[in-house]
Amino acid sequence: MSIGILVLLVFLVALVTTAIMQQRDFGLVLQRFIEQFGVLVPRMLVALIAAGFIAQIIPKEAIAGLLGEEVGLLALPVAAAAGLVVPAGPVIAFAIAAVFAKSGASTPALITFITSWSIFAAHRILIYEIPLLGISFLRLRLLSAVLVPLVAGLIATMVGLLSSFGGTDFLQ
Repeated sequence: MSIGILVLLVFLVALVTTAIMQQRDFGLVLQRFIEQFGVLVPRMLVALIAAGFIAQIIPKEAIAGLLGEEVGLLALPVAAAAGLVVPAGPVIAFAIAAVFAKSGASTPALITFITSWSIFAAHRILIYEIPLLGISFLRLRLLSAVLVPLVAGLIATMVGLLSSFGGTDFLQ
C-alpha cells in the first residue's frame, strides 16, 4: 500500500470518527459519495484507457528524445508547451504524465509539464478566463507566471543534481 493511500485512509477515519461523535446524518454524505463515485470512476477508466492508447500511438523513443534525461534543459520548454496544450482535467493530465514517465521522460520535465498544465491549461483560459476576466487580466497573469513552470523544472534539476552527488542527506 502506498503512503498516499495510507494518509487518505487515516484522514477518512478521522472524518468518520468526527461525524460519529457529532451524531451527523450519513444520508447526505452517502448520497454525495455515490454521486461523486458515479462521476469520477467512469472518467478515470476512460482516461486510463486513453493514456494507454497514447502510450501506443506515440513512440517511446519520441517521448524520451523530447523529454528524456539526455535532452537536459531543452526538455523543459517542450514540457511546458505540452502542459499548455493538454485540454483536459487532472485525470487525463496525470495519466498523460504517467505515460511520459513510463516512456523515459525526466523528472524535471514531468514537473514542468504538470506545473505548466496547472497554470496555463488552454481550455481553462478559453472557457473561463477570457470570458469572465478579460484579455487584459489574462495578459497580466500570463506575464507574471510565464517562468513558473521553467523555474520549477530548474529547481527539480538542481535538487536532482545535489542528491545524486550526496550533498543533501535529507533528500534521500
